[in-house]
Amino acid sequence: MFSCEDGAWSIIDDAVKKYEQHFHDEFPIYEYIDVTKSDDFDFSILGAKKLAKFIDEHIKENKLVHVPSDYHSRLY
Repeated sequence: MFSCEDGAWSIIDDAVKKYEQHFHDEFPIYEYIDVTKSDDFDFSILGAKKLAKFIDEHIKENKLVHVPSDYHSRLY
């Protein structure tokens, strides 16, 4: 079970949609949970803003994020 600070998911969702629309590829959100988490939440507002900036940088550079080969076979 993941925890989410109020307001964080909408920031994350907007950023992920932007990434997926740009690259026509799925964003591996659980691979980047270390960016979004805080001491209290897996998905924090501060972390959501960091993730949005991270995604914007990848879009600007037209560079896909790294996805480990076993990402889709993992259980979260």
